[in-house]
Amino acid sequence: MKVDNKELAKYMLLIKKITNWKVRDLGHKNLIEDIVQETFIKLFKQGFLEKNSLDTEDEQKMATAYIKQTVHSCYMDLLASLGINRRLTKAERLNSENKYENIKNDHIDDVNENELTLVETDTPEQQLFVKEAYQWIKNCYLSLLDKVNDQNRKTFFEAAFWQFSDYDMSLKALAEHLGYGSSNPTQELKRFVEKVSLCTQPHGVIVNNPNEQIQFLREQMENSKAHS
Repeated sequence: MKVDNKELAKYMLLIKKITNWKVRDLGHKNLIEDIVQETFIKLFKQGFLEKNSLDTEDEQKMATAYIKQTVHSCYMDLLASLGINRRLTKAERLNSENKYENIKNDHIDDVNENELTLVETDTPEQQLFVKEAYQWIKNCYLSLLDKVNDQNRKTFFEAAFWQFSDYDMSLKALAEHLGYGSSNPTQELKRFVEKVSLCTQPHGVIVNNPNEQIQFLREQMENSKAHS
């Protein structure tokens, strides 16, 4: 079922209402627009907007319930990317009804288990998950990179995705340094990272800041080896 602009506008209004209700912390009000956009994009890519309707009361209730979950998930993802929250360890969750807490130790509402925020490992299960997360990122990255024909673009993605912290320059300067003459390399990298994340998400891994996340995973794997 194709969704027309009128129906899309209804969904966008509903997402905005839910997000405004969900984001109660006054310090997070400036994040609302980003959460709305990420929620809409996520639902659109999932095909949710095409497969569902707001025509009847029952359909509205079902759609609203799922959108609430998606808004919450996108909210948590954004807080994690900003370093505001982290996922509780298995031991911590035994004494808590929540799965996340922020850096001030104030608990944040529960979130989908399949959404990953990387934290330090302290159990064999978490160490295994870190290795698997790294491998899934690598596999998805290589699969998508293989579809890029421009060699200079490939070189830029390689450096920006895996080694950006080694370069003391902006993404645009890095692209020029590597001979990739793009007018907007930042946006191109963002789209590439989003594709990688779509590939890894079914395995519980969200990629939003690849260089930092990859560095973290490598450090955790090295620490695991050192203590084994």
